[in-house]
Amino acid sequence: MTKAKAYFPVSLIFVATIYTNMKSLEYANVETFMIFRFSTPLAISVCDYVFLGRQLPGLRSWISLFALLAGAVGYALTDSAFVVRGYVFCFLWYTIFCLDQVYLKHVTNTVKMESNWGRVFYSNLLASLPLGITSVWEIEQVKAASRSAVLIVSGTVALGAAMSYYAWLTRSLVSATFFTILGNVCKVLSIVINVLLWDRHASPFGIGCLLFCLTAAYCYKQSPMRDGVVGADKDIESSQS
Repeated sequence: MTKAKAYFPVSLIFVATIYTNMKSLEYANVETFMIFRFSTPLAISVCDYVFLGRQLPGLRSWISLFALLAGAVGYALTDSAFVVRGYVFCFLWYTIFCLDQVYLKHVTNTVKMESNWGRVFYSNLLASLPLGITSVWEIEQVKAASRSAVLIVSGTVALGAAMSYYAWLTRSLVSATFFTILGNVCKVLSIVINVLLWDRHASPFGIGCLLFCLTAAYCYKQSPMRDGVVGADKDIESSQS
């Protein structure tokens, strides 16, 4: 019961993040949203220091974080204009996303699980309850779904479970800031794949900005724990140069 109480806010934050993400994309284009997303490691690095016992980033890491944001801005401004019509939802998403990264890391550190699958179980089970309620309004679409649609959705469920497992496992090994940067790198790689596979091609400068983002992320060095602070973070700094 104690574990369920600890993970209940996780499910609420998860659902709130999805909702505000979707609402933000109604009022801001994808490229603009990318700028907001790539600025979050700057805020989360401060939260790491205030709430999770980490040191503030060193000069190299600060440069890396600002360079990551600069690369995202460069890509967004060459690919499309900066467009925001609903600052409220963007601000709400930004706040909830930062809370998500920090609180989930806190739960990972403080709530002991026998297996990483325990984290997957509690987070997804509790998050499915409010989503299950909202699915009532989609019951007719579910009944009318074809067999191929059901198979595709089932496949995404399996992929989602795998993503959840490895996300929790990664979160247990690195800081909240480092985890956020890894998520941003995945966004960059998905854009690169999109450019290579589909008709929409970024400019050479835009592709250069994406590569710049990857380089900046590679140069980031995770901040160590502060002296005298007891934390459950597993140190992986020995694997970083």
